[in-house]
Amino acid sequence: MVRSVSEIRSLHTEETITGALPAVSFPAKTATTVALDFGRITLDDETVLYLFGTPGQERFRFLWDRLLNGTIGAVV
Repeated sequence: MVRSVSEIRSLHTEETITGALPAVSFPAKTATTVALDFGRITLDDETVLYLFGTPGQERFRFLWDRLLNGTIGAVV
């Protein structure tokens, strides 16, 4: 999502899925996010949204808590 809506060239951290991850749930999926994605959207002269995309795996839960601290919104 971040890559699709960002007004700047987004930082994205996708890597090719290797044989270490069985393709049971998503057989057509070839890449996975391994860290944060980052982008930005300017709404007007005073409002800029910074976009952070996090992996959904439970092992990245610590990132969600830190990113949500002080935010005024989130897209889930």
